[in-house]
Amino acid sequence: MENNLEKLKEKIRQFNLERDWDKFHNPKDLLVALVSEVGELAECYRWLNNAELSKIHTDPIKKKKVEEEIADIIMYLIILSYKTNIDIFKIIEEKIEKNRKKYPVEKTKGIHTNPIEGFSPAKNF
Repeated sequence: MENNLEKLKEKIRQFNLERDWDKFHNPKDLLVALVSEVGELAECYRWLNNAELSKIHTDPIKKKKVEEEIADIIMYLIILSYKTNIDIFKIIEEKIEKNRKKYPVEKTKGIHTNPIEGFSPAKNF
């Protein structure tokens, strides 16, 4: 499969148009659907101990479930981006550059807290 976001976006858009679903895809409902899918992904990991976590991606059934939830999340993000006229590649590049300046390697490498006031990867990413 070719890794081209524009082709993928068009494939998703065509899929939705063929089913007359596009009319239901407003930003609010897409966001609610996205949150639901993130919850379904979280369920795949909920209450697992470290031993169980290390095996989740080697069990074909569990791995497939995780893959499907990630696909749903990405598809909703793509739909949300084209419905709101947002260029995913552009905003990701901009965000990476902003984070590069905000979290310089020499101050943040290998640590989860640092001298940058309030910095925590868990909170900031």
